[in-house]
Amino acid sequence: MSGSQKPRLHPMTNRLSRRQALAALAGAGAVAAMPSSARACSRVFWNDNKVKLVGRTLDWSRHFNEEMWALPAGMERSGRVPDNAATWSSRYASLIIAGLGICTEEGINEKGLVVSLLFLDGTQYETRNSKRPGIAFYQWPQFYLDNYSTVNEVIANLDQVQIVNTGLGDEYPNGLPLHVALADRDGQSAIIEFIKGEPTIHFGRQYQVMTNEPAYDQQVANLLRYKWFGGTIDQLPGGIQADERFVRAAYTLKYLPKTDDPAQAAASMMSLMNNVSVPFGSPYSGVSGTYPTWYRSIIDPDSRRYYVQTAITPGTFWVDMDKLDLKPGAAARKLPIFDPDLVGEVGAAFKDGKPSV
Repeated sequence: MSGSQKPRLHPMTNRLSRRQALAALAGAGAVAAMPSSARACSRVFWNDNKVKLVGRTLDWSRHFNEEMWALPAGMERSGRVPDNAATWSSRYASLIIAGLGICTEEGINEKGLVVSLLFLDGTQYETRNSKRPGIAFYQWPQFYLDNYSTVNEVIANLDQVQIVNTGLGDEYPNGLPLHVALADRDGQSAIIEFIKGEPTIHFGRQYQVMTNEPAYDQQVANLLRYKWFGGTIDQLPGGIQADERFVRAAYTLKYLPKTDDPAQAAASMMSLMNNVSVPFGSPYSGVSGTYPTWYRSIIDPDSRRYYVQTAITPGTFWVDMDKLDLKPGAAARKLPIFDPDLVGEVGAAFKDGKPSV
């Protein structure tokens, strides 16, 4: 990173330099510690269970005709920014959910790396430095899925590209303020935010929960006010704001019964994600508009099984990534996630398509 804008790594609220972050990768790795925009999402990583799972909700004013894409290795991509766009060939195959036909909202690659893109009001991306290859923010997750196998690899290579805020169609000409969560099959986790124009990294297994604003340091400080995490407040918040969902998700995860049964683990995680979902018709206090949950997903990074449950279709479906043909040269294939006929394992329902991601 150029100038003074170096990524900061936070074990809880202590700030470490870029050099110290890389030293942590070379040594112990994870740092031991505690486990108001209207747009919203929630992400939970159950990494202290034998069956590790990543759960996520997508909450917005509307859905974006999301499709699941099976993307083989060897695909050529461009960063899609005006000056010095990054170019690369995907090293790993991935299974993703994309919105607006172009934005990778979340996904998993063949090595078990999981990336989730969520809204963070107050995000301020770095000032563009065209000497560094750039990637449009909506390709942020895809770049990591294409190129890295673990969270540690992502953190060690943050200097390779610059995330650039750029227009996303006619609806979002000024881009969107977002942050990213990473998880892998070893249970490692990281959250990357851009605060005051600087990349900020929360790196370690303890970073299991992420919602939206405020910035992560403030979310943790709020969580520590509750008695289950060392504070004095003894009533769980029941609202739908991001800080309330953060506390409720962390609490529920703390007491989720451990199991080595994959089906039971997935059902348990889905119950948690339903607990932090936003029902239709629930207005935000102090913010105009109602922004419900449109889909919930559960990703198993070990078995590479991907579960999806939408809020407007009756069934839950899943895809076993290992059963798909994702070898270099294979066709990219897509699956509209809001198809009401989807239920059970649906790998055979994918159709050939030309992806824009």
